This record gives sequence, structure tokens and C-alpha cells, in this order.
Amino acid sequence: MKPFVMTALAATLAASPAVAQDNSIAVLREQLNQLQARIEQMEKERQATPRATAAAPANVVTGGDTPGSFKLPGSDTSVQISGYLKLDAIYNRDQDLGDTLFVEGLSTSGGTQDGKFRLHARESRLVVKTSAPNGLRTHLEADFFGASGNEVFSNSDNFRIRHAYGELGGFLAGQTWSNFMHFAAYPATVDFDGPVGVSFLRQAQLRYTFPVGPGSLSVAAENPEGTGFAGAKDSAPDFTARYSWNGANSAIEAATVVRRLAYDSAAGDDATMGYGLLLAGNIGLGPATKLMGGVVWGDGIGRYLYAASGASDGSSGIGAAYIDAAGKLKTIEAYGFNVAASHEWTKKFSSSLSYGQVRGDRPANLFPTSTEKLESIHFSHFYQVADPVTLGFEISRAAKKLQNGDSAHALRFQASAKYAF
Repeated sequence: MKPFVMTALAATLAASPAVAQDNSIAVLREQLNQLQARIEQMEKERQATPRATAAAPANVVTGGDTPGSFKLPGSDTSVQISGYLKLDAIYNRDQDLGDTLFVEGLSTSGGTQDGKFRLHARESRLVVKTSAPNGLRTHLEADFFGASGNEVFSNSDNFRIRHAYGELGGFLAGQTWSNFMHFAAYPATVDFDGPVGVSFLRQAQLRYTFPVGPGSLSVAAENPEGTGFAGAKDSAPDFTARYSWNGANSAIEAATVVRRLAYDSAAGDDATMGYGLLLAGNIGLGPATKLMGGVVWGDGIGRYLYAASGASDGSSGIGAAYIDAAGKLKTIEAYGFNVAASHEWTKKFSSSLSYGQVRGDRPANLFPTSTEKLESIHFSHFYQVADPVTLGFEISRAAKKLQNGDSAHALRFQASAKYAF
């Protein structure tokens, strides 16, 4: 009877409410522990496995790889569209030099039109850039500073190419700024052209850029163009080289150009070499002020020095060369320089003061009405109303002196409104 009693007692205790409750809690606790372990395991698996991104439909425009760009359907090329619209208001007090401060256009003979007011939007610009996964980049840029249209009805102006080039692995092919040009000392002006005495030129070229020390070296073969003599013949590209270095608060550039000048006409033919040197730089004086300056010198440099080109008969301008009485082509020595200072008064308001000068040594006895010296000064102010909107105001003065001593000057007031996109 004793085993039977023990068995019955165990069954009775197991069936009692207290014992049954303890067993249920233990089972529930075990189940919760198992569930928690499973959740933790699933979270580890989720973090270790990248989330699948749903593929975009084939006919949808998507974001590009560069800021502000997009990709067209079925393409891996990123496209970026930018530019600005600009209105210029110009008042010429002494002489009408056109839509830019064209210093060479000053007349020393009197009888010029003064007190002229002009509004135009020709500087408005459109830029299209692309970049591809293989490193290919392209740049297409145009504005409306082509030939002027009719002001009576439409005030239209021709669309013209500024830049059109591609870059891949250090190579550049197409039209852009000349390799013989200093960017480190080019000041901001309201006037489209800026000061004389700088190297300012865009043309077709083949260029290669590679790192050298802390900077980079660029070599290029560029489109030739002889100026200042009749029968000019372009028989070889112009060759340029440029070294540039940019620091945290300063920059420096040095460049050279070598060119072949030639002519071929009924009067005869001849050829000679021209060359030029450039040095420019800038330095920041604190976070708000920057000083900059550059000098350009050459013998036969011609149009590589801004405002130093000349008429084909040698009657005006400076030019690159001239033909002497014996039919020989003689190069013309010329030099120019510019200095500027800019200052940010506030985050929205800044000013700059710049001066430039160009001189040439075309023989005065042969070309008495050709240019001896050009000067320009710009006092410019910019106020950023909003992120894409900038207002500008500028007072500028141009001066010109001929080999025979005749001279002229002009004062200009200019205001602008620029809307970037």
C-alpha cells in the first residue's frame, strides 16, 4: 500500500493550483527567452546583409553622381545644367566704348559720342557639363556676346561658344582658356572684360596636365593667329606651358608661349619666332582681404596680352609684328601688368579695386598713330541679395596714348543684376 500512497500524493500535489502555476510560469519564461534569442539573431542577420535597393524604372530620370546633376534614362552619364541671367546698365560720360570697356576703342581725334546710356543682357550664360564613370568630363558653355542684332525691334544678339571641350586622364581637347593665362591675379569686375594688362584668351587646343611637385604642369598646342601685319599666315600651332600651385591662402602661376609668325603676300614673305612669359599670384591678408598681381612680357606676343592686338595695316593697336622696308617680319616687344585688392565687408557685400596697363614699342616713325600705352581702372562693388541674386556697381576709367603723343580717356558708370541658376 505504501507505493500506492506515495503515487497518489504526488499526483495530488501536481494537480494543486500552486504547483500548476509555477510550472506555467517556468514554461512561459523559457518561451520568452527563446523568442528574445531569435529576435537578436534576426537583427544580426539583417545588419550583416545589405538592404536590397529597388531598381529604378528604365524610363525615369535619376540623380547624378555630382551635385546638382541628373542621369537620363538608360545612361550612366551625369548631366549638370547651370548658368546665369545678367542685366547691365551702362552710362558712358565721355566716349561710347560699347558693351564692354574696350580701351583700344578710345578715339583720340575728338567728335565722339558722349553721355550715352545702354541696357543689355548679352552676358547671360548657359553651361552644360557632363561626367561619366570612366572619368570623361565635358564642358559646353555659351553666351550672347556674338554679333549684335537689331535694337529697333528684337534687340537680339547672337549665341556664341565660349568653351567646348572634353577631359580624360589629364588630356584636354577643345576650346577653353589658353594655357598662357593667369587666373590667380584676375580680379572680379562688373565690366565683362576686366582690366587691361592681363592675358585673356580662349581658343581651341590640345593640352596635357600632370602633377609636378606640389603643383601641376600643363603643356598645350593652341590655335595660332598673327595680328598687326598684312598677309599673316598661320603655319604652326602656338606652344604653351604653365605651372600652377594653389595653397590654403595663396597661389602662384608661371607660363610661357612660343609661336611662329609668318606672312605671305604679293609684296613678299618671311617668318620669325615670337615668345612670351607670365608670372602671377595672390595672397590672402586674413579671412576677408586678398591682394593679387601679375605681369606679362613678350616679343611678338600680340593677342596673348589683352588689348595688345593691332590692325592688319599697323595703323592702330600694338600687334605682334610688322613688315619693314626690306620685307622682313619684325617682332614687337610689349608688356602689361595688373594689380588688385578685394575685401569682403560682410558675408553679402564685397569690393575690389584693380588697375592694369599695357605698353608696346611699335616704331613711332613708321606707325605714329599706333598705340603706345593703354590703362584701365575698376572700382567694383557686389551685394548678394539672396543666394542666387547678386547686384553690382562699378566706376571705371580708360586711358589711351598713341606713339605721336595724342591721348584720350573715358569715364564709365555701370550697374548689374545677376540671377544664377
